[in-house]
Amino acid sequence: MMKKLFTVCMAGLLLALSVPALAETDPCLMHVTGNAAVSLAADTATLQIGVNTKKETVKEAQKENAALMNAVLDALHGCGIEDQDIMTSQFNVYSQYDYSVSSFGQETRTLYYEVQNTVSVTVHDLNLIGTVLDASMEAGANTSYGIQFSSSKENEAYQKALTRAVEDAMQKAAVLAAAAKVQLGGLVSVNAAQNQYANAGYGVSNTFAYEGKGMDSGTVITGGDITVSAEVTLVYEFQ
Repeated sequence: MMKKLFTVCMAGLLLALSVPALAETDPCLMHVTGNAAVSLAADTATLQIGVNTKKETVKEAQKENAALMNAVLDALHGCGIEDQDIMTSQFNVYSQYDYSVSSFGQETRTLYYEVQNTVSVTVHDLNLIGTVLDASMEAGANTSYGIQFSSSKENEAYQKALTRAVEDAMQKAAVLAAAAKVQLGGLVSVNAAQNQYANAGYGVSNTFAYEGKGMDSGTVITGGDITVSAEVTLVYEFQ
């Protein structure tokens, strides 16, 4: 009888101790995302300038390509571009076929080889972009693409954008809490998004205008603004 009573008492005690644990629930969490962007003027441009040559043999195509590229490099140096601001970004050799039909209706094909050599050129004076492009083309370059503007103050701009993104998220959290008639609690976590512009951990977009003035007056490239963006996620408790 005593043993049975002891067992009942222990079961009651365990049940009593378990009630607070069952009453405890996970805290309610609010996830809020904040965004901000800061614009600033570009002060640097990166150009892709290349030479493509086609010949019947690899040796001929490469020899001509090397001669033209050396002339392009001399032209770049003549514009004041330093060696540290010129870097090979692509070098490719392809075998290609030209298909044609003879006067007798027979299909023929001619094998040739193509050599592509492209350099990435950093220009620190935006007023020189047009001059650099014109000098390169006159020296033998026949491809140019992907002008990318940037700024030496992008990191500072990102810090400002990050601060504003946090402020934006905090304001959203306060508005949501008031609208939902809940009490906003403590901040649980803060996370900064790593977006597609992985080099610096912030987003950079830029615009530029191209205006062809003809061979007499030269090429005109107008730099645009750099937009640096930041995104953060704040997690709050609420009740």
